[in-house]
Formats: sequence, C-alpha cells, structure tokens
Amino acid sequence: MTRDQTVRRRIVGYLTEHGPVRDTSGRATALLKDGVGYEGSDTGFTQLVSAMAKSGALLREVRGKRTYRISLSPNGQPTSIPRSAREGPVDELMDYDELAAALLARVTRILSTPSDASEGASWARRRLDQLETRNTALQRDVARAKADLEAAVIERDSLRGQLEAAQHNLALLTERLEEPRHPQGRAAERLGTDERTLLYQLRGRHRPSAPSPEPVS
Repeated sequence: MTRDQTVRRRIVGYLTEHGPVRDTSGRATALLKDGVGYEGSDTGFTQLVSAMAKSGALLREVRGKRTYRISLSPNGQPTSIPRSAREGPVDELMDYDELAAALLARVTRILSTPSDASEGASWARRRLDQLETRNTALQRDVARAKADLEAAVIERDSLRGQLEAAQHNLALLTERLEEPRHPQGRAAERLGTDERTLLYQLRGRHRPSAPSPEPVS
C-alpha cells in the first residue's frame, strides 16, 4: 500500500472517530494534519486534502485561502481517485495556489530591484540622462537671468544719467530765479555816493550850455 493511501485512510479514520474538524480562524487543515500525525510538509498535506475533496471523499468549507471545516462526505469514501493522486508519494503533491503566489512575489521582487549589472547600468544611465536634462534647463534659466540683469543694469545707468542731468538743469533754473532783478533806467541806484557824484559831474560837463539872453536896447 502506498504512503498516499495510508494517509488517506488515517484521515478517514480520524474524521470517523472525532467528527468534523472546525476552526474559526481558517486553520482546519493544520488541525487535521496534527490530528492524524502527518510528518510531511504542509503543502503536501494541503494538496492531499484538496485531492480527497475533489474526489468526493471529504467536504470542505473554504473561504478565500482558508479552510474553516473539514468533514467526511456522506458515503465516507471517495467516488474516484484521480490518477495523478494515485501515482507517487504525497510529498510530491503541490499546492498550486501557494506556488503561484510564491512565483508572483518573486517576479515582483525581481522587477522592482536591479537583478544584474546590466540592469543597474541601464537604470544609472536613465538617471544620468534625467540629471543632464535638468542641468541643461537650469543653465538656460541662469543665462536668461543674467541677460535680464544686464539689461536692468543698463537701464538703471541710463535713468541715473537722465536724473543727474535733470537735477543739474533744475539747479541752474533755481539760481536764475533767485537772482534779484532791477528795472532798467535805475542803474544809478546801484552806485555808491562817490560814483553818483562822478556821474553827475560827467553829465553836467556834457550838458549843453543855455544861450545867454540878448541885451535890451
């Protein structure tokens, strides 16, 4: 008798003697494994229980990936045993759901982490290209800012020159407005006493003399 059939009989015997195995946390398969004293792997025992359920020997209450109840079917014997289950030891049976989950996790881990030097170099090259593009954009912004600064300096110097010229013109205009203005014909008022005396003497010297009166005969 193969080891597979021996474990099947032990499972049937245990459920016949103790009744259905229940667990509210979904570990009914593990409890049954401990109950029958199975020494193989958890994956092999899970696959064996699944094969017995598919053949009709067991009834399972499964939600998601957890099993909450395992019991014998009404007849207590499998209606048929798949050929793949009859051939080979139970340790060779596989839990394909767990295998698929493990393979998916491994593929995800490989895709998220550089696996070799070539992939690492490719990632570094892409990162370097991104940095070079960013550096080019920054240099372009700096050149534009320098050009704007030079234009602003030129405009500032021009405005400063215009302001200085305007201030100079305003100062000259202010000086002219502050100078005293004297009406024409009153230049003598600006002369001192001596200058006025001299001016009067000059005027008297050049003044034409009046004609002397003729004697009356």
